[in-house]
Amino acid sequence: MIAVLLVVLALLVACGGVGFGLQRRSRAQGARTPSISRGSIDPFTINEPWRRFVQDALQARSRFDDVVAGAKPGPLRDRLKEIGRSLEAGVRSTWDTAREGQLLRDARRKIDVAQVQRRLQQVRDAADATAEAMTRSLEAQLQVAARLDAVSAEAESKLRLMVVQLDESVAHAAGMSVRAGDVSDLVGIETEIAQVAEQMHALRLALEETNQLGRTGTTGG
Repeated sequence: MIAVLLVVLALLVACGGVGFGLQRRSRAQGARTPSISRGSIDPFTINEPWRRFVQDALQARSRFDDVVAGAKPGPLRDRLKEIGRSLEAGVRSTWDTAREGQLLRDARRKIDVAQVQRRLQQVRDAADATAEAMTRSLEAQLQVAARLDAVSAEAESKLRLMVVQLDESVAHAAGMSVRAGDVSDLVGIETEIAQVAEQMHALRLALEETNQLGRTGTTGG
């Protein structure tokens, strides 16, 4: 199963990156927007850097709430509330993606690269009847660790960018809310936020699939 996991991880990294490898599938399914309980998101249950991403997304949502509260009652505020639902989906996706990223980091920490390298050297020095098979197994573990590092680093980079884009969209909404002559002026903001939410959803799906494969590889030997 280690070899199977290695091949799949290599494909995830090579074929366009972990974030967008499943984007076509996510579009076909549609980004899920579950009912969100704000109290259910606790960034302090995960580690850095994932915690910071969730905190930043929550802060962006709080600023958007202030924008909505400051808008005059009427079509403009109603439109902002609609946009807020897309933002909620983005915040939820940030949280879900961050948790998957944490699981990926946890899986990576279970591979003690230094120990595997020592065992590999010992096996090579021994050169007995089992050396070839042991060497392949240990080298596969090192490659899996390297791929997990690559997937995790790419996911971190993409999630960081997406959270920044969410924050920028909220800033745009704040500016446009005080000068919009027509609610249609806010269409671009809603599109920006919806696109980011969709990209986060695709990234979470990719990480979730990688973690499921990792669990299968662990239980399957």
